[in-house]
Amino acid sequence: MAIKTINKITTNDEGTSSPVDCPVCGRNVAMRLFSTEDTTPVAKISSEDKSLAVAVCPRCASVFSLNKNYLKEKNAGTYVTITKEDLTLTVKGK
Repeated sequence: MAIKTINKITTNDEGTSSPVDCPVCGRNVAMRLFSTEDTTPVAKISSEDKSLAVAVCPRCASVFSLNKNYLKEKNAGTYVTITKEDLTLTVKGK
């Protein structure tokens, strides 16, 4: 399901990741994955990539930016496993 915001940013639910130990809470969880894309005219003419991949821990609600190659490979049908190196803490949860 895609959610379009007032800022013309589309957020897509990308499912769940393979199990990984959350860097914040330490629990082994399947992270919830989301991708965003800016569809404004400025983003379309700009050569800068405005898309973002995000992973959320279901236990502590920490938000991580995700290596874009992970989602690209996952969406292509390749079996990939997520590692702590693929995650960069953005917002620390409980």
